Amino acid sequence: MVATRSQIRKKRLPVKAKDIPPYLIYEVMDGKPIYYEGFKEVLTKEKTFEEIMGSSRLQTRIIMAIISYILKNISEEVYEIVTNEFGLHIGQGSNLSGDIGIYEITQLEDSIDEDKYFNIPPKIMIEIDTQANMDYVLDNDYFHKKTQKLLDFGVEKVIWYYTNSKKVMVAEKDKSWTIDDWDKNIKVMPDLNLCLTDLMAKKGIII
Repeated sequence: MVATRSQIRKKRLPVKAKDIPPYLIYEVMDGKPIYYEGFKEVLTKEKTFEEIMGSSRLQTRIIMAIISYILKNISEEVYEIVTNEFGLHIGQGSNLSGDIGIYEITQLEDSIDEDKYFNIPPKIMIEIDTQANMDYVLDNDYFHKKTQKLLDFGVEKVIWYYTNSKKVMVAEKDKSWTIDDWDKNIKVMPDLNLCLTDLMAKKGIII
């Protein structure tokens, strides 16, 4: 049984939220800040911000392996891939980040490239874990809520790879969400399937 919010005693922030510097905010959802994992150690000067903001070696290699695979199997004249924790402004009070986004180039033709978040939904979002601090939100609540917001924003498919459980969740609007093992073929787009276990083996990524 999944615990409800009322059944879980949430931890208190180490300081008042207004005193936490904005650069430690990973995302904002419904006007509420979600902080980087490790933000408390930055506040106590046990770590620097640079030490907590980077992805792990495994996460980074998985992201790069997926990007490399996709680029080899799609037309770069039709699609564009964005990465590097790109920002998405999905509505008032909600700014989310993403690991990998696949856009059709035509989606971006009339948009202005400037120093702001994307306000156009990618066709596909692929996420590997999260850098969000989970002490103050329920794990399933965060993943599911973010996924639903992305779908409501217009993303056609959201794919989450979880490194701890070696599971992959695939979510599409108005369809049942599925959870499978990494060794299953996942349909990313028509004519593009991805089996993460096989891909990691070919890249020599050991887990």
